[in-house]
Amino acid sequence: MDKIPLSLSGQGAQNGNAGPPPQAKTPIAGYLAAGFGILGIFGPAILFTPLGLMFSLIALLRGQGTWAFIGLMLCMGGVLSSPILMGLIGLGTLYVTFDWHEMMKPLYDMFGGGIDI
Repeated sequence: MDKIPLSLSGQGAQNGNAGPPPQAKTPIAGYLAAGFGILGIFGPAILFTPLGLMFSLIALLRGQGTWAFIGLMLCMGGVLSSPILMGLIGLGTLYVTFDWHEMMKPLYDMFGGGIDI
């Protein structure tokens, strides 16, 4: 069995120099996810919460799992603290649950049923 040369000088076994050690990449997508998540809680959530969600998914796909999880949790906080987003979710739930299309049909017919002439 061959001996593997070990050293702390950064020189490898191949050609005497291995080059500089690889540097860790900065998790920009994760930082953006966390930043937009915080802005979604304390700022206009209708704008910043979807951006935080988008960057959380990008961070997850780039292997920045911790930052993606932090961004997703902050985005959930932004959704829960926003009356506009909670209202949109509630209206969607009511539409699906109570079949609003049938209940609103007279109103649609009154405005032309959405048909352009």
